[in-house]
Amino acid sequence: MIRLMDTIAKYETHTTASADAVFARLADCDNHPDWSHDLEWVRLDEPLREGARGVLKPKGGPKSKFEVTELRPGSVFADTTSLPGARVTFHHEVHPDEGGSRFSVRATLEGPLAWLWKRTAFKDAQAKVEEDARHLFDLLSAENA
Repeated sequence: MIRLMDTIAKYETHTTASADAVFARLADCDNHPDWSHDLEWVRLDEPLREGARGVLKPKGGPKSKFEVTELRPGSVFADTTSLPGARVTFHHEVHPDEGGSRFSVRATLEGPLAWLWKRTAFKDAQAKVEEDARHLFDLLSAENA
């Protein structure tokens, strides 16, 4: 049986950064390459809102269109990127927690060629999601130093 949607990475952690600071970085699409080092550039073509569209360029990959698919200011930011035969969604949540905030991210692939993308471009998705989170928190820590 072929699964058309697959969770390729999940990560949850506590950070000393405030939920507002984390969310501000998530919502700043054009600067995602500051902490998601697999991205060459990102351009949101319209003001940030659910349904806003843009283009991103992964390092070593082709330009791809993306859409902000869920946005709850201060807590949820999700974007979905169109790929040939699939879509990848990164769903981020952040909530205030004692001494900082609780952060989670889940990456899913869906579509008839999701299985192929999982074995190629996203074969190291779990490690990359965790690495991106560390880069994000390091960036926030440096900004507060």
